[in-house]
Amino acid sequence: MAATEPIKAGEKERIGTLESYGIAGTAPEKAYDDIAALAAVITKAPFAYITFIDTEQLWFKSTRGFSSDSMERQDSYCQHVLRLGKPLMIPDTAQSDLVEPVSLDDKGPIRAYCGVPLRVSDGSILGTLCIADYTPRELSPDQLQAVERLADQVVAQLELRRANKLLQSEREIFETLFEAAPVALVLVEEERIVRGNTALARLLGCDDSSAVTGNPITRFLSPFPKEASLPADTVLRDRSGAEIPVELVQTTLEMRGKSHQLLALTDIRDRKEKEAMLSEQRLQAENANRIKDTFLSLVSHDLKSPLSGIFTMLDLLASSPDYFTEEDRTSVIRDLRSTAALLVEMINQLLNIHRIKSGQIPLDKADTPIRPLVEEVALILNKQIRDKEIDLRIEIDRDFFMKVDAGLFREALFNLISNAVKFSPPRGIVRVDEAPGEIRVTDKGAGIPRKDLPDIFRHEVKTSRPGTQGEEGTGLGLPLVRDILRAHGGDVTVRSTGREGTCMVLLVPENIRDEDVAGEISDLLE
Repeated sequence: MAATEPIKAGEKERIGTLESYGIAGTAPEKAYDDIAALAAVITKAPFAYITFIDTEQLWFKSTRGFSSDSMERQDSYCQHVLRLGKPLMIPDTAQSDLVEPVSLDDKGPIRAYCGVPLRVSDGSILGTLCIADYTPRELSPDQLQAVERLADQVVAQLELRRANKLLQSEREIFETLFEAAPVALVLVEEERIVRGNTALARLLGCDDSSAVTGNPITRFLSPFPKEASLPADTVLRDRSGAEIPVELVQTTLEMRGKSHQLLALTDIRDRKEKEAMLSEQRLQAENANRIKDTFLSLVSHDLKSPLSGIFTMLDLLASSPDYFTEEDRTSVIRDLRSTAALLVEMINQLLNIHRIKSGQIPLDKADTPIRPLVEEVALILNKQIRDKEIDLRIEIDRDFFMKVDAGLFREALFNLISNAVKFSPPRGIVRVDEAPGEIRVTDKGAGIPRKDLPDIFRHEVKTSRPGTQGEEGTGLGLPLVRDILRAHGGDVTVRSTGREGTCMVLLVPENIRDEDVAGEISDLLE
């Protein structure tokens, strides 16, 4: 025995809502037909249809697989979707006594049914989106979820339809809202601008939006989307031809029996600038990671090579003690100590680079006399200076001060002066002098090879060379100097190099630009 869904309390209000949409009994529309067709494809069902239900009739708004305008409400499964207020799945209608068997065509009754309620904004259920099949079956959870999303799209179409109706009947309100909208609005008919609002005029650089009325929309927006679309980024051209990135949202309105496109254009120049900035920052971070990997690879190699040499010599000393004379043994031990000292220096410089970059060494900047720092470095390097008979000339006044962290700045001076001694010929001259905002360390060595100039301050590129008497270096000194100076807001650069020697400059002004330093190095390459 078929069960008929009883009329519930509140049905009068539901019918009133249905009538306010003006949808029941209307002709098919493409938007609804597309949704029904998509539902049939997703569920692989022969039948899909959209219905609206009044007190006695079930009106077919869109049908897929059959043709009909309406049927009696009491003869439909859809009445029970209305009663339940949620999706109804009947895997086998032959096992259900809700209604008498329902046939949608002349091939016999349907054997499987699924109906999803169309619930509008006030909570009223106005109809259903249904799937039916000749064969008993159930929809998969994914298929049911997809049908529910399509039902949401039907409701969205309903809301849009009612909005269009309200726009037609309340012209004055529409005019006010249109002009007061904070985003640019353009009403288009047959690809020509019918009207734009004040925000559009501002965006296009016009005194009044009437200046663009009648123009083809493609003059300002190309390509022009001819169908409703989701929000999308595109480009708007103003009257001068300048391109403005905008976000476009389009909808279709029926006005005075004609189809119009309402475009909402939001200026997204600020967003695009931020996206470009984020993209650049992401690229810089990726480059930094690549540089770090290269740097670690170089350091690993530089640490491994001397360690391997140490172990080899120690093994040889241990396995063949009689092979070495006392003089040989003393020489080997001296070489081992030198190699170990180089490793300790490299590790200390690596630690300092890490601490500076990670902020673990806080700067304690104060007005600091520079000459005593240079004298301390000279004392540390006294043996190397005496061995090569270097004439170290400190031409810095005792009242010359700079606002620096004394410990870190001494480290920077040590690296530059030790390099100058290392690359100076025996009995050469190394000069340390001053100028406003800078300290210069100059030697009379062979200079830095031109091919190495772009890379001497980069951690990830090894540019270390033996000194004039074979002195080895870590290759980390100059990158460490740059890190120290940049932590001070300054920098280090090469002022001159070549036959006349090399002049390295520590810059500690209040404001130093990267392009100044890059410019000095590029000048040397020309």
